[in-house]
Amino acid sequence: MQTIYKILFEVRLLHEFYLTNPDGSSIFGAASAAARDSFLQDYSDRNQRSINSDVDYIVAAQQPFRDNRLKLVRTYSGFKVGIEVTPTADSGKIAYAPVARLSQGLNIPVLLSRTNADFDLYTNRRLRPAFDSLCYFSNGAVTGVKTAPFLTNPVPAQSAGASYEQGELSLANNTVNAFYVDAGGTGQFAAITGRNFLNETDRILVSPEFQYYFEPTDNIKNASFTVTDMSNKTVYSQTVNSATILRSVSIRVDEQQLSTVPATVTGNDFIYNLNVTGNGSYNRTYKLIFLSASLAGANTWGLVNIINQPGNTPFSIIDDKGLLITRRNTDGSVAIAPPVFEIWLKSRYSFWRYINDQGKPLKDSYPSVLKLTAGSLVSLTPQPHTFAPTPVKTKKLPNPKPFYPVKPEGQQIFADIVVPASDIFPLGP
Repeated sequence: MQTIYKILFEVRLLHEFYLTNPDGSSIFGAASAAARDSFLQDYSDRNQRSINSDVDYIVAAQQPFRDNRLKLVRTYSGFKVGIEVTPTADSGKIAYAPVARLSQGLNIPVLLSRTNADFDLYTNRRLRPAFDSLCYFSNGAVTGVKTAPFLTNPVPAQSAGASYEQGELSLANNTVNAFYVDAGGTGQFAAITGRNFLNETDRILVSPEFQYYFEPTDNIKNASFTVTDMSNKTVYSQTVNSATILRSVSIRVDEQQLSTVPATVTGNDFIYNLNVTGNGSYNRTYKLIFLSASLAGANTWGLVNIINQPGNTPFSIIDDKGLLITRRNTDGSVAIAPPVFEIWLKSRYSFWRYINDQGKPLKDSYPSVLKLTAGSLVSLTPQPHTFAPTPVKTKKLPNPKPFYPVKPEGQQIFADIVVPASDIFPLGP
């Protein structure tokens, strides 16, 4: 008997670092899913490097893949999951029924793993997070109300009382903004193209053992930590009293007390709350999901957890008849394509600082885009890192390499680019 596999769903990781054109336009400027598909297809056809150079996709739990006849297939910029099916007819089209009927509450977990350290250098995120965390992506709504086809939570509304880091995203006046502090020390919000980006609310996946960090300015010496489940049952508590200011505290929750992912769970059984209180009215609450300790290795970056019955039709992978979403016409052409879910990732957002390789002062050659500061030339505003060289505003200047470390200095983050004296970068004055 012939074995037939069809695509159940696809997940695309769309990273600004790789998917930006030399003129500075990116895939996030594409107005529709079809336009993004064409953009991605063009890059694939030209054999352009993709995020798959730095990220791998790993079946996080073998049993659901084995029991449900699933297969993981890597694509140009992400992965697909195929399933063994039997063709059938539905409303005059060819439909597909899973050979193994997908169970209620089934979770299909795929681990996202870094293959090298460059990924963290060029990917936007807080440098000083409150706790060690990984990214959790799902078509379920338990971590936030999402907009199809995006697996990320909505970018949070801008808050006057929030303490933002450079590059951190917020939403104001229906526009996503990236925060930075200008040369005068004033906080600014730069409008960016696109909306549904990975943000700090998606970084809620933790190991049962993780670190919690305080800012030195918090001046915390006494702190209490409580982890509760959604029924408000306490699964962990700890109080720490110190003679000196606390910088970090280790939290170790007994995994036997937790519902961890990957697992077959329903509802919000695997959602927890962490409450941290301390002297000086310090009070913080965070939503957490725990990843099994056996999977929380040094290279683990996140987890994609696709749920069979998410309760939101645009995110469904099986229709109400138990058939795959995809359909074909009787001539074999595609009538309805399999669902495609997207994860949008912003690049690191840093001030680009050009430094002479001999330590000599540079000339103030580009006052419209660069500011002469202590003999170096610094971009007037932060720039997103890209694999292909892109202009600094209108000027074609060297870009940071993927492996260039970023340097936090106060509230600003810099990428240093060492350049020789040349016609482009003459020595001052």
